[in-house]
Amino acid sequence: MRTMQLFKQCLIITIAITVCATSFLPVAEARIEAVKGKKYKLTKRHGPWMIMVASLRDIPESRRSKGLSAQEAADELVYELRKRGIPAYTFSQESVIQRFNTLDRLGREERRSYAAQRAMISVIAGNYSDSEDEVAQKTLNYIKHFQPEVITENGVYKKTPGQPGPLSGAFLTINPLLSPQEVAQRKQDPLIAKLNSGVEYSLLNNKGNYSLVIASFYGNSVTETATSRFTNASESKEVSNSLDKAAQNAWLLTKALREAKKYGFPAGNATDIDAYVLHEKYRSIVTVGSFKGPDDPRIEAYAKLFGSKMRPHPETGVEAMTSEYFIIPGNSAGAPPLASWVFDPKPTLMQVPKAK
Repeated sequence: MRTMQLFKQCLIITIAITVCATSFLPVAEARIEAVKGKKYKLTKRHGPWMIMVASLRDIPESRRSKGLSAQEAADELVYELRKRGIPAYTFSQESVIQRFNTLDRLGREERRSYAAQRAMISVIAGNYSDSEDEVAQKTLNYIKHFQPEVITENGVYKKTPGQPGPLSGAFLTINPLLSPQEVAQRKQDPLIAKLNSGVEYSLLNNKGNYSLVIASFYGNSVTETATSRFTNASESKEVSNSLDKAAQNAWLLTKALREAKKYGFPAGNATDIDAYVLHEKYRSIVTVGSFKGPDDPRIEAYAKLFGSKMRPHPETGVEAMTSEYFIIPGNSAGAPPLASWVFDPKPTLMQVPKAK
């Protein structure tokens, strides 16, 4: 009996320690891959806000005896962070030597050089929409107190009152591969989020980085209805009745494209198409496809399918550039079509806005 009580007490203590230890870990949005020895390099797809964990550089050959190189240590640090559910990557920064002309003490011109940037390997972690992201703040706090084995056992770092640990200097920054313009493009307009809230087939739910815009629907008149999705869409609080109609047409086209096979579209090779809808302040658009990059070969195929083509005029026979269209035929022969849409003459590729 005494043994069983001691076992229960030890079990409770063990569970308590486990809970306390894991409570400091940041909440991971999804299971993060962690493969020892695999390279996880930073790309433009990451971020835009991230945590600069550490920058490592090799010790000069004259002072080096044994141990890991900066690259090896960085890869190991990335692995340690990923094991704890934090997406981490390496970023290489090459040396930059700048040269300039100057005068020596005798007034003679001479050429000098200096290291404007030293070669180092940085470890950067996380993918956050902005610097105030709750998960970003929790992860930053965790990293500042983290004691990675690769540094504590293999690295060289100097403790200071302001930086007691090897990663105490971690801070939030933007992905160094992104320009300020690219970061701004990734910020989601709150109005866009509102207009697309709860919309079926929303582009905001597209998992890719790019999608192809094939149809655009615009509104141009105003009314004072309070039931519109576009209420308060402008500062004057005037609502476009045409925008509601445009939004409805865009959604109906999206749904029809997702069921295109039963309507015989495209002709000769009918198939359901991965389509999405996005409502903006002055228009609604329909896109197709979910692409990781702008060089995906499917983009060209879709652009050719939906883009305008040279066709003879039905009356004059003169060839002219004609937009593609999609018609849902009537229920019987000779009956008017149930619906029809005209696609944009030239489909355009766009970055997929990400929902927060």
